[in-house]
Order: sequence, then C-alpha cells, then structure tokens
Amino acid sequence: MRTIREMPLQLDVRAGLVSGAGGRSVRAALAGVALLIAACAGERAPHEPPPSRSFSVPTAVVAAQRLPLLHTGTGSVVSDQRVDIGSRVAAYIRAIEVREGQRVTKGQLLATLEARDIEAAILTVGAALEQARAAQDDAQRDFDDAQTLHDRGAVSGAQLRKARLHLQMANEALIAAEAERERAQSERQYVRILSPIDGLVVTRHRRAGDMAAPGGALLTVESESILLFETQVAERTIGAIQIGDAVQVSIDALGTSLQGEVQRRVPSGDPVTRRFEVKVRLPGAEGLLPGMFGRALFTVGTREAVVVPIQAVVERGGLRGVYVVSEGERVRFRWLRTEDASGQGLVVSAGLDPGERIVVAPPQQMREGDLVTAAAEAS
Repeated sequence: MRTIREMPLQLDVRAGLVSGAGGRSVRAALAGVALLIAACAGERAPHEPPPSRSFSVPTAVVAAQRLPLLHTGTGSVVSDQRVDIGSRVAAYIRAIEVREGQRVTKGQLLATLEARDIEAAILTVGAALEQARAAQDDAQRDFDDAQTLHDRGAVSGAQLRKARLHLQMANEALIAAEAERERAQSERQYVRILSPIDGLVVTRHRRAGDMAAPGGALLTVESESILLFETQVAERTIGAIQIGDAVQVSIDALGTSLQGEVQRRVPSGDPVTRRFEVKVRLPGAEGLLPGMFGRALFTVGTREAVVVPIQAVVERGGLRGVYVVSEGERVRFRWLRTEDASGQGLVVSAGLDPGERIVVAPPQQMREGDLVTAAAEAS
C-alpha cells in the first residue's frame, strides 16, 4: 500500500486544482489551512456597546450637611448602691439567713453572730465597773474625812491634796468603766446584722462557722432601683461630655435603646490607658439588671458630611454606589464609602462631593452611560 507522499500529484497552479490519487484529501487540508490563515490575518470585528437608553427619573444635587459628631463607649450596667455588709465585732458566724440572688428589704435580718464572747465581755466590764464604783466611794469617804480633819487642824494641807487627787482619779476610773460597759453592751446589737437597703444579694463572702472580723465583708447587696451605665472615654473626648448631657444607651441583652443622662464623670484618668470614667443614669426598664453589656452614644460636637437618600444607593457584591449625572445627562456609576445611616439618609465618607447630581431612585435596568431626561428635582 502506497502512502500519500508516494502518490503522483498534478497541480494546476492557475486553476488551483489537484488531481491524482488522494487529491480530495489534499484539497480538504488546503481549504482548512486557507480558512485558518484568513481567520488569523483578518481584523476582529469591533465590539459595539448596547445602545443607550433613556430614563425619566428624579435627580438631586447633594450638599454638605451639619451632622452630630458621635462617640461610642462600651461598658456595663452597675448599681449606684452597692453595699459590702460586714461585722463591726470579731465573732464566729452562727448563721447566714440569705443566699445569692435573693431580694431583701431594708432592716431584714441577714446574718447572726455568736454572742457568747460578747456576753462574757459584758460581764467582765460589769465587774470592773463595780470595782470602780467601790473605789470611788472609798476615795470619797477618805476625802470627806481629810477635809474634816483639815478644818480642825489635825492634818496638813498636803494630805488633803492627796485625798482630793485620789478622789479625782477614782472618778475618772469610774467614768472609764461606765464607758466600757456601754461599748460592750452596744456590741449586742451587732450580733444581728440587718440590711441597710432594699436590694438583691449578689455575693456571699462568708459561711456559717467562719470568723467575722471587723471591716470584713460578709455579704454584698445591690440596689435595683438606681442603675447606672458605666463606661470609659478617651482623653480627647472627655472635655466634650458634660453632666446632664443626654446619652443614648443600647443594651444588647434587651435589644433596645434607653435615653440616659450623664450623672457623673471622674476627672482623673487612668495613667496607662488615658481613659476617663463616665457614669450615665438609666431609666427603669423591664429586665434591666446590673452587669449587662451595652454601648453609650455620646454627642461630642458637629461635623460636615454628604448625606444621600437610601433609595439612591445601589448595592453590588456587598459594595455601595450611586449613579452620578455627568455632562450630556449621561449617568456614571460611582462607588462610595459609606457610614451608618442617619435620620436623613446614608452618610458618605468618600466618593461623592457636594454639588454633584445623582439619580434618586435608579431603576434596576439602568446601566453605565444611560441618559436621564428632565424630571422633577428631588428635595
């Protein structure tokens, strides 16, 4: 079997014909090469954009507006009355009558201390008081006798002065013994520890059988009637926050915002963080509890910014932009950097200048280069 190369070929250049065995295969190959060369050598047809469409839509000229300059501070709800309740005497704890989370009223019994040591101390100072009274009576009689004998000339003036001094010392010892008895007896009332406020028990620091020391906390009680939002602000902001300023506080757990008021600000800042403590008084709200997390929104000044209507903003792939009307009434899509929405629209931080005209409500089919016809200017 002969190959194509071995086959005799006859080529008529003028007629462009190939004859002989296998001529049809060669003609087909040459035709494919000719088409490929034509495709590579030929010029690509230019891509023509779709024709511009015309839309009658409202437009608006953007302008800079004065907006409040806001500062956000995170913090927690705290009680304005948080009391660490302790003992004024050293004694063992007999019983603690309340537990964490229990609501208590003012004057309610919270804990009882062991009273035997206190009663023994009262008996001891009572005995000392009786001795002081006896010594004072004896000194009084000695002075009276010395005074009588001195009047008769039987004793000298020096002996009378000594008797008077002894009487004075006995009187002072009696006063001290009476004061010690009052102190010992007053400790009886500290055996029963009462709540000084209406509130909620949040911590039990000691248990029955523990030793209570003067100044040591047994329980912590928080008032639920007066709640504050406690936050910290930077040193550049503290000067713009004044007592009585209105503050919007959002509580995450409640999913709502409360209108608070700056009640206190601590003028001494943390030397490490350079932040200052601010406390905002909160109104009563259902479910509001100490310890809840929130955010306070302070108004610390004003600023100029461009605000566009929300309906003018187009979202594409998670980014935002607007259609700007350029020369010839053609629209150009412009990406924007935006901030949170205000009461008037969406605040633009970059991408749009005052005086530019935008499409207020662009239709979904609007594209780059489309035309806008005369329509009412949006206010």
